[in-house]
Amino acid sequence: MNVGGSVRSPSRVQFTEDMTLLTAINAVGGFNDFADQRHVRLLRGNEVTVYDVRRFRKDPSQDVRLRPGDKIEVPQSFF
Repeated sequence: MNVGGSVRSPSRVQFTEDMTLLTAINAVGGFNDFADQRHVRLLRGNEVTVYDVRRFRKDPSQDVRLRPGDKIEVPQSFF
């Protein structure tokens, strides 16, 4: 699984059955200082879904379970 964009160390992450969007981002060092945490993109097949991951911190039950082959892109914030 690829995690890229505005994260500390963009790279591939080994998929595990219990992996969520936030655990995958944390596995690459978390967000960098310029990350737009309100518009994190999950690419699954031909679908792109945008999440505000700040909500997951308030309510971890909303954190999205990942599937093999998912890709995560964290855009840069435009202040």
